[in-house]
Amino acid sequence: MSDPSSPLKEANQYDSLPAIYDALMGGVPYSVWLARMERAVRERDKSPRSVLDVACGTGSLSEILWRRGYRPVVGFDIAPKMIQLAQTKAQARSYGISYSVMDIAELELGEQQFDWLVSVFDSLNYVTDPIKLREGLRRLFAHAAPGAVFTFDMNGVYALRHGLFTQHEKNGPIEHDWKAHWDEDQRLCRVEMDFWVTDPHTSTRRYFHETHLQRGYTLAEMKTWLTEAGWTQIEVFGNYGDRAPNSRSDRWLFVCEKPEGI
Repeated sequence: MSDPSSPLKEANQYDSLPAIYDALMGGVPYSVWLARMERAVRERDKSPRSVLDVACGTGSLSEILWRRGYRPVVGFDIAPKMIQLAQTKAQARSYGISYSVMDIAELELGEQQFDWLVSVFDSLNYVTDPIKLREGLRRLFAHAAPGAVFTFDMNGVYALRHGLFTQHEKNGPIEHDWKAHWDEDQRLCRVEMDFWVTDPHTSTRRYFHETHLQRGYTLAEMKTWLTEAGWTQIEVFGNYGDRAPNSRSDRWLFVCEKPEGI
């Protein structure tokens, strides 16, 4: 019999959550994160036009990129319901963003290559199989134009180990209670998420539960795998700042490039 507390407990990530995701994440500083990434890109004397939004979710970052004039903007995510919402929003706003359901380890976008590849909000931590993550980094490299920049963030092991996801909040009609469980040996964080959503018209309360998994990777692993995939000029910053991360940094910002002429 399996241990119910095991971090390998089957996950049902982004099953019911997409319907309330944008409301729940209303305070996420997407624009601030993107501005820091744009500065990192400018500091490398790059002027990207086309962008690939990696693990784009409901398309919040893709839409900011579109409004800032990047063309084309393409996004993909493994969660079909997240992509469905992203497509619905883009159509309603007449944004010409292209979205698709895709696993990063099986990424295939034909001959398309992009000047800039971005990923935010610890999306790559959700790739809990190191083999799949390494393959994903290779496939992203294949869709990067020569001289392209790849910027992405990840939760550091410190954040996952010390209960970043354990929280209880009520914001308007949405109340959530999350409890994180860390397995040091496997470096897996399992988050049991309870949600209560009140309908403002009927005052009825709906409950649902999701189990999410994230893996804590080390800086050494990530730098090695990025290098193996072909990425160069790798820099890492702590908490979207200007300094290298330390042992207590919650979030890491990676900046790397595809060499010219490849």
